[in-house]
Amino acid sequence: MAELAARFASRAAQERKVICEAIVAGDRAIVAERAHKLAGLAGMMGHPEITTSALALEAAVEAGRTLEGEGQNLLDLLAAVQPG
Repeated sequence: MAELAARFASRAAQERKVICEAIVAGDRAIVAERAHKLAGLAGMMGHPEITTSALALEAAVEAGRTLEGEGQNLLDLLAAVQPG
């Protein structure tokens, strides 16, 4: 499990980049897809705050709301994940 958690942490920066680019591009499908996957993984890896934030971002996409608030919150949480 420790190896999986380390892998999650090492990929957080890449996930952050992909989600940020999708938000900027207005690609709501990619935002929703990545947020959904991230919500499940983060919970299993001991990051419940990322799960909650990712689910909120996914809900914002589904409701047709702007993504800036929920998106920025998730991006901030991902930036705080430290590999290793």
